[in-house]
Amino acid sequence: MQQPPRDRFAGEELAAYDAVLERMVPMRSTVPGLAPQFDERIGAPDIGEYWGALLHSPALAEITIRMGRFVRAAADGGDSYSHADREFVDQVLAADWRTNVVQGHHVPDAVSTGVRIEAIEALRAGDEERLTDDERLLARFVRATVSGTVDDALFAAMRERLGERGLVEYTGFILWLQWIIRMMQVLGCHDEDDAVVAALIEGIKDGSVAVPDFRERIR
Repeated sequence: MQQPPRDRFAGEELAAYDAVLERMVPMRSTVPGLAPQFDERIGAPDIGEYWGALLHSPALAEITIRMGRFVRAAADGGDSYSHADREFVDQVLAADWRTNVVQGHHVPDAVSTGVRIEAIEALRAGDEERLTDDERLLARFVRATVSGTVDDALFAAMRERLGERGLVEYTGFILWLQWIIRMMQVLGCHDEDDAVVAALIEGIKDGSVAVPDFRERIR
């Protein structure tokens, strides 16, 4: 699905369209090879397959931008989940759903936030004996949240770990990421081959692939 022309919209929808461009052009420009190029056909920079597709509904795309800001800011507040907790969700869902639509960015981001590369490998291999107790707790909660099977014991354990605000916000983030991944799959976004992701992981482990500061990409 191609990005719609900017002149298709007017009023509030045009303002939303431009707000998405204002956010995504500098963000994508931080990633080598992804700097948006102006496209005469659409009368605007091309911001890629996912965001370009979302711009068929500018209001929805703008809401997505705002929610992205919120879930990242929550991890900076000191009274909620951490950035590593947030990135761990990507790794659980990507492994469980056998999809790599977010992994090109989020394997490096996860490591940058402090997620263990060994935990990423363990999730992808289905070998959860290699996870720490805390990682297993988070994985259980992520899975139970998306399946609607959180029981009282798991709820209590996560409330003790994150506090009540953190528990609410982490639940919201998990469900938001579920929405993002499923939306990307429906829209036909590129899904990396497992071999590409495995090579990325090996490169991070042996030092041949640099891990940039995740904040540089999302600022």
